[in-house]
Amino acid sequence: MLIKASTPAAHSSPQKILFVTNNLSQAELAVFSALKSKFEFLIYINNVHKEYSFQTDYILPANVKMTSDYKSVIMLTSIFSAVITTVGHISPVLNEKFSAIIKACIACGLPIIEVPHGLYQWGFNFSDDSQFVNTASNTHGAGYPVPTFANFQISWFDNDSVGYPRHREERIRKINDIEVPIYTVITTNTNWYMYGFDEQRVLAQSIFEYARSRPSELFIWCHHSAELSQMNLLNNMLGAKPPNIFRYGHDKDIYFHSMDTTEDVIEHAAAGITTISTCLLDFELHKVPTAVFWCEGLSAVSDSMTHATTFQSPEEILKLEFTAPITGKLKPFDCESFDRQILSAIETPAPTNMSQRIFLYS
Repeated sequence: MLIKASTPAAHSSPQKILFVTNNLSQAELAVFSALKSKFEFLIYINNVHKEYSFQTDYILPANVKMTSDYKSVIMLTSIFSAVITTVGHISPVLNEKFSAIIKACIACGLPIIEVPHGLYQWGFNFSDDSQFVNTASNTHGAGYPVPTFANFQISWFDNDSVGYPRHREERIRKINDIEVPIYTVITTNTNWYMYGFDEQRVLAQSIFEYARSRPSELFIWCHHSAELSQMNLLNNMLGAKPPNIFRYGHDKDIYFHSMDTTEDVIEHAAAGITTISTCLLDFELHKVPTAVFWCEGLSAVSDSMTHATTFQSPEEILKLEFTAPITGKLKPFDCESFDRQILSAIETPAPTNMSQRIFLYS
C-alpha cells in the first residue's frame, strides 16, 4: 500500500464507479465486469469474511478496490460518478447496510444503474400473476411487474446486452486447476415462490431416488441459502437424503479449498441436476450434462430455452440421458459495450424515478 499526498478537492481520472453487491458470487461478477474497464471501481461486498476471500484467493485488477465496510462507502459516496447495483427493486428483505448505501447514493443524486444478479428477476425480465401479493413470501408473488428504483439498466441477455461477465478468457483466481473427485452437482432455489410444496416434494423425491440408484457416485448439493428456512419443505426433507448426497460449504458436509461459489462447483462437475436459475448459464458455459426440473409455474421460462433435458418426476429422471443446456441467452462479455453504457448513464440526465423517493422513506 502506498500513501499519496493530495488535497481534499483533488479530482483524479478515471471516473470512479461504486458497485454494490449482496454476496460473494455477485462480487465476483463485479470483478469480472470491471476487468479491463476504463473506469475505476469500488466494489462493496456485505460480508467481511468474503472480503478476506478476495484478499487470499483472487488477483484483483489494478482498477478495482474492495470493501465490506458500508460506513466507508457512505463516507465516499460523493466521489463516485455512478453506482451499479445487483438489486434494483425495493424489497422487504433487502439488507439494511445495502439499503443505507443506496439511500446515500440517491441523496447525492448519483445515476443508479441496475445489472442483473440472476438470469430471471423482478424489475428486469420477470413478472407473475399471483392473486395473493406478498413480496417477502416464499409462497406468494408480486402480482404485477415490479418497478426498479434504478435510472438505467444494463442487461446480460437482451438485444442490447453486454454478455455474461463470467464468459471471458481472463481468470481472476490464483488457483484454477483444482483436483476434485468425480461428482454430480445439484443446484436448487426452491425458496422461490414459483415452487409449491407439491413441486418441492417431487423434486426432492426425484433427486433422492436418482442418488439411491447410483450408490457408488458422489452428489454435491449447492442449495440457495434461503432454502434453509423452516418454511421450506425441501429443508425439512434433508434428513431423509441418501448418504451419498452431501451439502456443500465450509460449514456443511463437504468443501473443497478455494471453491467458494456455486459457480466453482458447477465448473468442476461431471454432471448436474438443477432448477431454473442463473446456474443454467454456468452449466451451459462449461458444457456440463444437466437435468433441468420442469414445473408448471416456470413452464414459459423453461420452454423458452433453446435446448434442455427436463424431468417432472422420479420416473423421468431415472431414464434421462443428461445433456448440456442451451439457454439462448449466453453471450461473451463485451467490456467496451459495458463501458459505453456506463458512460451513457453518466452523461444522460437521469429520468425521474418515483421509486427512489419511496426508497428514501422505506
